[in-house]
Amino acid sequence: MPWRALDVGAARDALHAFACRRDLDADDAPLALAFSGGADSTALLVAALQRWGTARLRVLHVDHRLQADAARFADHARALCARWGVALEVLRVEVGAARGDSVEERAREARYAALIDAARRARCSWLFTAHQADDQVETVLLALLRGAGPKGLAAMPEAIERGGMRLGRPLLSCGAAELRERLDAQGVPYVLDAMNADPAWRRSRIRHELLPVIASLEPAYARTIARSARLCAQTADAVRERAEADLAGCRDADDALRLARLRELPATRAAEVLRIWLGMRGVRCSAAQIDELCRQLARSARGAARLRVRVGVRDEVWRDAHRLRCTASSCL
Repeated sequence: MPWRALDVGAARDALHAFACRRDLDADDAPLALAFSGGADSTALLVAALQRWGTARLRVLHVDHRLQADAARFADHARALCARWGVALEVLRVEVGAARGDSVEERAREARYAALIDAARRARCSWLFTAHQADDQVETVLLALLRGAGPKGLAAMPEAIERGGMRLGRPLLSCGAAELRERLDAQGVPYVLDAMNADPAWRRSRIRHELLPVIASLEPAYARTIARSARLCAQTADAVRERAEADLAGCRDADDALRLARLRELPATRAAEVLRIWLGMRGVRCSAAQIDELCRQLARSARGAARLRVRVGVRDEVWRDAHRLRCTASSCL
């Protein structure tokens, strides 16, 4: 069926509302859309085609080559886009995961890097992904299980800048079942990813084992968990604003931290300053590493000379007289 004749209901309405909120029709800059070939991204593609037509869209498909069906998914994406008259670029990525790394996380990082690079090359103003309400719930629960704070529990924002590209998730208000049912009723083809039902993946077990239990306890769980995520996002924003102001007061001209100013802060605020300072240098720290930094910082105030902590994977934070420096390899 031609895309013009399809009715994607909630996806169309959600994209329209997103476009109005973000003033996406103020110019005719190209728009990139991540297209896996699954139901969610198919619904988003139809909604985008009906709003902007084929000329403005740059459709991108990522092939991780992590499963046997990857080639079939790419072939489906090519065939559907060819049938609908929209250009498609297939991006092949290598996922390198060191021992102890999460393959799922590394795949996500590689996917976003490839999508953002392609969108920037095409001079797109936005990159859209088809994350929906069920994805948001699963993300909150995953964050809760790993002991995340407000930032992690805020899950996925509707819009964010990443790698110099504006990233939009217009379908966060849409339920996965509703999107699939609309497509099924009209015979629109989409692929089913076997990894989504594989119990080896924690997200899959949450989807198939935990969410049915939660639904029996609270049928409106998607709405209530999304509200919690929004409240956590507000808290995380407030914490970050305060921490950025604290960081400005601690930082000197060569990006070291003045120990005396850092010690004046309460421990929780000092921890946020350290987390943001290291994050700006490309260092991803565990909670245990931040805790150890704060412990050594407190000991140094009582006269201990040593202050040196391994952060991230191979970087260090160390004391240089009255300052704290980071030997972040990403900044060398």
